[in-house]
Amino acid sequence: MTHQPNNPSVESPCAPGVRLSEALETLRHGVELLTRLAADEGGGLQGVGFDVLAGAEREARRLEARIAAARLCMLPVLDADGLWATRGARSFPSWLATHDDVHPGQAKREYRQARVLRDDLPATRTAALNGTVGVGQVNALVGVCTSEARLAALANPVPGLPALRDAQGNVVAGPPTGEEYLLEEAQRFRLPHFTRLAKHFAHRADPEADERGFRDAVAREHFELGFTIGGANVVGFLTEEHGTALQAALNSIMGAPAAGDNRSTTQRRAQALADLARIALDNGHVGTGAAVRPHLTVTVSWEELCRQITAANIDPITEPELAAQAAKVLALDPHTPAILEGSTGPIPDTLLKRIACDSELSRIVFGPDSQVLNVGRAQRTFKNQIRKAVIARDRHCTYPNCFEPPSRCEVHHAVKHWARDRGETSVDNAALLCWHHHDHVDHTNIQMTWQGRWVFTDRHGQTIR
Repeated sequence: MTHQPNNPSVESPCAPGVRLSEALETLRHGVELLTRLAADEGGGLQGVGFDVLAGAEREARRLEARIAAARLCMLPVLDADGLWATRGARSFPSWLATHDDVHPGQAKREYRQARVLRDDLPATRTAALNGTVGVGQVNALVGVCTSEARLAALANPVPGLPALRDAQGNVVAGPPTGEEYLLEEAQRFRLPHFTRLAKHFAHRADPEADERGFRDAVAREHFELGFTIGGANVVGFLTEEHGTALQAALNSIMGAPAAGDNRSTTQRRAQALADLARIALDNGHVGTGAAVRPHLTVTVSWEELCRQITAANIDPITEPELAAQAAKVLALDPHTPAILEGSTGPIPDTLLKRIACDSELSRIVFGPDSQVLNVGRAQRTFKNQIRKAVIARDRHCTYPNCFEPPSRCEVHHAVKHWARDRGETSVDNAALLCWHHHDHVDHTNIQMTWQGRWVFTDRHGQTIR
């Protein structure tokens, strides 16, 4: 018989590390086969019956949830080992974020979930590993664990529920605990209903925790708009009340996408947020205590304005209607490009032209020492009478299959562009376009003609319907 030395670095075939490696190798092999099938566009998934493929998709999601649960079980063990602290990390979540290359916030959430499943939700942990509950149900149950009173309600029998009896009426098990009760309900209800049920359970167990959570949410609420190159970054956090109110307003403005609108939902939502601001400003819903309604301001030199209005060599003093096309322009340095107030730099020519298409001009003349020499009266491109007539005729955005109301529209120089073609400001040259389609028509050089209604023609001469 051969004697083998005692080498602790070599694990026996039954050692946990060996079994873990074998399990991962088996999993890797299965994933490799599945991804090859998915990548085979020539027939890997083609020809598979709908019911078979739908069942496979659902089973793949179930396996994903079980793998996620198994991975969460690894985190408390790694944390307890403590070796992560020798790698320069301040905390286990920060080590996890670096090690797995995930966002720190995600690492913190997963670490909390792992500890809650281990310490407070043992039945949920087992159910997640067995695949009887999914990721959504686990998140809902973890969300209940926010106070000592709620943890106690999960661990103790639910008052009012009967004990489990056999056929002879003998008690074989006491009333289910709160966790067991919720796990049973998770099998009966779809995820949205179950999530509401879990929140209701948490509220009944400790109503004051919701009050504390609300106060904490109010204290954390913030909104930051930071201008950077080419745009602005939006960062913030809203309470559930304010978040749902904003979501309802955005959904109301977004509506169904118009014909030919191929933007993503997130792009349309960004447009809706800008539309909300425009509606508030255009209708005077803000700044009630000020003498002038707040609005966008573009600062541009007189020469730059004239260059944008028309390429012709004209005297701007003799062309007041052309000067009235700009958006509240302040004549400062003769060489100053157009700058949107509050932004970080010049705006492109196309944006200046679009803003100036239906805006006001305020002329301010400065002397050499920046002393104000003259302030002209603000003039609007489409005056009240013309605007009212255009609204009465068009009633909504005139782009095909778009029905945005006048409150979300601008008056567009339709047949002859005000800058490119020196188009006149008149009812015959005016059409209502919503903010999105105003941009679209300007940027894609769509032609508009009046034929008893506005007809739109693309650059290839095809009528847009």
